[in-house]
Amino acid sequence: MLHKFILIVACLALFASCASRASSIAPASVSALEYKELSCAETKGLLKDKRESERALTQKQNNAATGDAVGVFFVLLPVGSIFGADVSGELAEVKGEVNALERAIAQNCS
Repeated sequence: MLHKFILIVACLALFASCASRASSIAPASVSALEYKELSCAETKGLLKDKRESERALTQKQNNAATGDAVGVFFVLLPVGSIFGADVSGELAEVKGEVNALERAIAQNCS
């Protein structure tokens, strides 16, 4: 009976509030019109900066997901999420901005 209880608790902890891998986070909706006033060079520069931010946040998010998996395995707690390592909201926003800037380049650099 105790083994079943421990197994059930472990399974629940495994699926409760664990950080997602970066690849499973959808981009937020950002309009390319927000960047229509930028020059071509400004748009390309901002896109470069946002891509660097996206890479950094992707690494942080994947580390949080790994930390959660390890934490759940060893102590039954999503350690990465508990200590604020989950940056899924920021990553979704930056992914949306990158997509919008890629669309804005077509408009601003023609």
